[in-house]
Amino acid sequence: MPMAGQSVLQSTPSPRARNIDEELFAQDVSLMLRSGLGVMEALRTYRERANGAAALTLDRLTGRLQQGESLSAAMQSGAFGPAILACVKASEMTGDLGESLHRFALNAARLRVMRGKLVSALVYPLMLVSVAMLVVLFLLIYVVPRFALVLESTQQELPMLSKVLIVFGKTLHGVQTPVWLSLAAILGWVGWSLVQAVRNGRIEQMAVNVAIRMPWLRELVLLFGHSQMTRSAAMLVRSGVPALKALAMCRDLLAPPDRPRLDLALAQATAGAPLAAALHQEKLLDNLGLRVLRVAEQTGALDVALDRLADVHDAIVERQLERAGRLIEPIVMLGIGLVVGGIVVLMYLPIFQLASSIQ
Repeated sequence: MPMAGQSVLQSTPSPRARNIDEELFAQDVSLMLRSGLGVMEALRTYRERANGAAALTLDRLTGRLQQGESLSAAMQSGAFGPAILACVKASEMTGDLGESLHRFALNAARLRVMRGKLVSALVYPLMLVSVAMLVVLFLLIYVVPRFALVLESTQQELPMLSKVLIVFGKTLHGVQTPVWLSLAAILGWVGWSLVQAVRNGRIEQMAVNVAIRMPWLRELVLLFGHSQMTRSAAMLVRSGVPALKALAMCRDLLAPPDRPRLDLALAQATAGAPLAAALHQEKLLDNLGLRVLRVAEQTGALDVALDRLADVHDAIVERQLERAGRLIEPIVMLGIGLVVGGIVVLMYLPIFQLASSIQ
């Protein structure tokens, strides 16, 4: 990895330290700046709407500005990410801070919408499966043993699968206290992990880590990472950040398997290789992206090319999410129906046999 990329990554603050909603901050401050307010007045106005840790952060920010520091230097306190810092620093040289923050806010909004769609596509099936598991446990622990008492009193030979179900249900019923305690412990651990992830801003990363292990979602998550990287890099390049540094700053937006590939591609580009060829060699660009970016390197319109690639990626991700939603929900519901219905049929099958023998 080139040294420039290393310095960017090492200076990235942990999500826990960030207590400012960067999208809202950029949106509101850019609106005030473009309306004619000065930087200090805009920050003080925004401070009036903040509270808690965010208010303290803004107080420190305005205090450092009053001491003569530049805005980009004053913002380097751990409360802001490297992307918005780069936008502010680049705009200080060009004088378009309002426009730069506006571009950042638009980019953050696009990423938030796409992340929300991806997380929703993962959460709903998981919730269905979790509820189905609780229903199945209830049937096995409470309903099956009570049916077993009725069936055993008939002295009728039971089907093999019904016998297996009854034995399994009785076993779980006999150890139901440890089962429920274990389940409560697992649910408590999951709930605690989710709360900590929300507090630390890692809930989306957790969802990505789960999805990347699912073969039918892996390619979708990788493509979503490419979309985030190209969209954010386009915004940074348009704000005046050099292309290699912009891509290095977007490293954490990629899915974990693609991050070392970006490191290698940037190292090759730093050594003199064409950027498009390096990214294509590391499988971060397809053939279409290679041709588009190769032309952009010659014309200098790299930000436009990256934005267009992000549009293509977003369109593919949205289509695949829609298709996955139409497929996953029926499949999950069918699986739940088969399991629950199978248990019910195996419980009632001996009763049906008994009724037919009486006739």
